[in-house]
Amino acid sequence: MSQILTYPHGLRYANTNWGTQIKDGIGGSIPCNNEIFRGRTIQNTGGTEWWSSGDGSDNASSIQASNQHFEQPDRGDGQKGLAFWAQTSTNGYRKACWFDIGAEGGKEDGSNMNGGARSSWLREVTALWFMFNSIDTTSARGCYSQIEKAGIRYRDPNGRIRIKPVTEKLGDYTMTSGHRGGKIMFGYALSSGDRQTICRNDWKFLGLRIQITVERTGSGLSTDYIQGGITALRLGLGESYSAYNKTNKRALVLRGNTIYSDLINSSTPNMLETR
Repeated sequence: MSQILTYPHGLRYANTNWGTQIKDGIGGSIPCNNEIFRGRTIQNTGGTEWWSSGDGSDNASSIQASNQHFEQPDRGDGQKGLAFWAQTSTNGYRKACWFDIGAEGGKEDGSNMNGGARSSWLREVTALWFMFNSIDTTSARGCYSQIEKAGIRYRDPNGRIRIKPVTEKLGDYTMTSGHRGGKIMFGYALSSGDRQTICRNDWKFLGLRIQITVERTGSGLSTDYIQGGITALRLGLGESYSAYNKTNKRALVLRGNTIYSDLINSSTPNMLETR
């Protein structure tokens, strides 16, 4: 039986041949609705500040229908996924931008969720994986991009949108570290306390929030290009990451565009997929 978006069979992605581990998400099924919202304001979620200056460029509107940020196979240096970039000759340049992936983009932590929102409503989502790239970044004058913050968005048991930051490192890349060049493995989980809250209560997966920062710390008159991008987005499930078994990262769930009001309507048949 074929499987859709099957999550890794181990504690973490392999460092090599990662593109063949699970089926491709591009143009097909993903665990949330195919929406991307670019933030242009500062938001605070329980002490975590999400910054977006409004400067810089992105490709969110052009890739949200094709799901290139979920694309799994490695297609070389042209594969940027969801990308944020800037061109500058300013010394000490630093700009950030956050993106909400999935429905209800831009809404603050604690906001009421619309009953028409779409997702797979997957339970026990506690970790986030993807490949981070800075492919076209100038290799001089202190030009780097970084993932500054990342979080998972939920519908809590009271019907409110909650945004929980991932803080426990599982992959190779360390958040806030400057990067330039090819793909590197990002993997982070919620804190232990947040994992317990999510897994032992009725918290349903809504989407993601990721903040990319580009910077030029050096000096000089040249105009430089700085870019950060995300591909191969995947989720981790479960409360523990030390005693892994093959069942805690695979689930039979609803399609990623299931309307919440249909989910809670017992007379509405729902389409299921294996993840």
